[in-house]
Amino acid sequence: MQKREQETALPVATRLIFLLVIAIASLWCGPEAHAQTSHPATALDSVQEEDASHRIEGAYLKIGQINADMRRVADTGDTEDELPTVEENLAVVQENLKRFGAVVNVKQLQTFQVLLDDMQDQLKDWRTGLAESEKGLSRMATQLRQLSQNLALPADSTAETLETAVQKLSTKQQRTARRLAKSQAKVNALQTRVSNGIILSLELQDELNGKLRRLGRNGLAAERSALWEAPDTLAQQSEHARELVRQSYAGQRKIVRYYLRENWEHWLWLALIGLSYFGWVFWNYRQVNAAPEGPERSEQPFFYLNPAPVLGALLVMLNLAPLFDLQPPAAYLDLQQLFLILALTAIIWRRWTSDMRLYWLGFFVLFVALAVSNAVSGPGPLVRWWLLMLNLGAAGFGWLFWRRIRGHRSLSAFVRPVTLIFVLLNVLAALLNFTGRLALSKLCSTTAIFGITQIIGLSVFIRLITEAFHLQMQRSRLAGGAGARFNFQEIEVELRRVLSVVVAGLWLMVFTSNLGWYDRLYDGLGHFLTRPRLVGSTAFTVGNILLFFGILYASNQLQKYVGYFFGETDDDFSSDFNKRSSRMVAIRLVVLVTGFLLAVAALGLPLDKIALVFGALSVGIGLGLQNVVNNLVSGIILIFERPFHVGDFIEVAGKSGRVKDIGIRSSKLITLAGSEVIVPNGDLLSGHVINWTLSNNHIRVELTLKVDPGADLGAVRQLIEQEIKTSDNTLHNSPPEILLNSVNTKVYELKVLFWITNIRQEQMVKSEILAGIHQRFTQQGIELQ
Repeated sequence: MQKREQETALPVATRLIFLLVIAIASLWCGPEAHAQTSHPATALDSVQEEDASHRIEGAYLKIGQINADMRRVADTGDTEDELPTVEENLAVVQENLKRFGAVVNVKQLQTFQVLLDDMQDQLKDWRTGLAESEKGLSRMATQLRQLSQNLALPADSTAETLETAVQKLSTKQQRTARRLAKSQAKVNALQTRVSNGIILSLELQDELNGKLRRLGRNGLAAERSALWEAPDTLAQQSEHARELVRQSYAGQRKIVRYYLRENWEHWLWLALIGLSYFGWVFWNYRQVNAAPEGPERSEQPFFYLNPAPVLGALLVMLNLAPLFDLQPPAAYLDLQQLFLILALTAIIWRRWTSDMRLYWLGFFVLFVALAVSNAVSGPGPLVRWWLLMLNLGAAGFGWLFWRRIRGHRSLSAFVRPVTLIFVLLNVLAALLNFTGRLALSKLCSTTAIFGITQIIGLSVFIRLITEAFHLQMQRSRLAGGAGARFNFQEIEVELRRVLSVVVAGLWLMVFTSNLGWYDRLYDGLGHFLTRPRLVGSTAFTVGNILLFFGILYASNQLQKYVGYFFGETDDDFSSDFNKRSSRMVAIRLVVLVTGFLLAVAALGLPLDKIALVFGALSVGIGLGLQNVVNNLVSGIILIFERPFHVGDFIEVAGKSGRVKDIGIRSSKLITLAGSEVIVPNGDLLSGHVINWTLSNNHIRVELTLKVDPGADLGAVRQLIEQEIKTSDNTLHNSPPEILLNSVNTKVYELKVLFWITNIRQEQMVKSEILAGIHQRFTQQGIELQ
């Protein structure tokens, strides 16, 4: 019992001691504890100060970002630099339309229309860009205002430490706001100018369209009085004409500068074409002249080409220039034609005869006179009389030139008909001028002189390209490449045909563009080619049909020249053949099949319609095309079965000869007499074909000899065998067979059988062997009967 009371009292005492220690510690640390009770307020102030610093720092970063974005968005340097030029050209167009009233050049109106379209597109792009810039600047201004509103600093004394930073921030913010307002004002001013330019361009377009519509409705109406009713004096007319020429070309210079600046990439491409042509000809000339076996300069059949074709490259560029833009400014077109005439003058001066050079100088003088005279947009009677005389003189001059150039080899066949067009257009221009239709008169005379100079330049262009290809052939022959097997005379015909089509198309494009017909013809032709047409439920277009036949024609032309790359030559009597050249037949088949599939795909018909076409074709085959299809299928079988190769010597249907070509429908044999035999492939596949050279070119030949009965047969056999074995064209590992064919009292008849190495030399070897035997017999006193 006592023990239990002691155990209970011990924990109670322990607790009392612990409480006493805590009380003493509280009294001892009282001031520090009281100080700690005031610390939370100081920490809150520190947090607020730190938050303000972060906000100021963020504001600095935001303003810096706004400045950077503002420099990028408000960068309108290109617009500021180019907009004055556009405004100036718009003013030039407006001035030309107002100054010359109703008497306008149709070609010039079309040029203005193209330029206005280009300038309007440029102005619309600027308007879109400026609208984006204005929107971005407005967004930045809103962000800047929100930044100043949200930056609230504490009002107690702790904010004094941030006062300097706040002042700097405020200064930067104000400076950014002023810069932003200035950028917005600049963008707004540019927007106003661009909008004014767009409005002016639309007004000028409406005016141009109105003039073109009136010209279309009243195209043959006289806009001036007849030439015999002119009232002005000569002095007034002369001064008026000079002033109009000066004013016209002053405005044209501005437009040409703008055109060249906006279309510089055209001349970049032309320069690349010219440099490529120059490098091609220059390199080939160096290679040909450096070769020891190369032809001499006097042996090179080149009329215009020379080792440094600077003028040739320039002429190629100028002839292709209209492809890049068919409606340039009139002054630009005059300059382009002037450079073309100068280049032509330099290149033909030493090539043409003296009388042809005089004709060319006459065209040069006519070009300059017509260009200057037609530049006058409102000519008086004196200038009109001068134009009348000029047109009549040009017509007479063109007629003389037409009679002179008949059979002239340096000019293409297109020059004569274009010369007739030149004569007719000048006569028409004189009549139109005389009756007061001055705009159409100018149009006809300008088109006439540009047409004749353009076609002469294009005829020289054809000659330059063909001569460059001829030079390439010469270099290939010297290098021993695939081109060495090409027959240039044959290729030149095809090349001239292709270039003639290209030249005719290019000349027609330029001619119709000068007359103002190109757009209408192009749109009409495009509509004709692309308009869907229905035959029953089948829809097709004329363009797809033409493309179908064009691809078939191109593939057929291509397969003709495949053989050149596989050993085929144009030498019908060459004995050097490669068996691998038979692969060209399979490649020709692949080219034709590929071309046919591409043509069918270009036709645009669905597969079910194509199946109907083939079904109808099968009916036609069953009715009357069995032999054609039989030959086609036989040709395909011959290609893969290959019972003979190109160059083999075969016999079929009583005809023998060397295989020159294995075609898809028929094959060609060249007989020993040199004639070509065309054999249908069906006959080759179904008939008996003897191939003398399938595994080798050997053939056994037979000679018949008659000798005197008194001759020693052993000696005769020995002499014959010696002669045969000494020949290089006989097989020495197969001894000849000398047989006694018949015997009588008058003659011994011997049959000599031996092998020769090449069947194509059969007759030659037999002749050589007979001559050698006769010589040996004569030396031994043996007589042949």
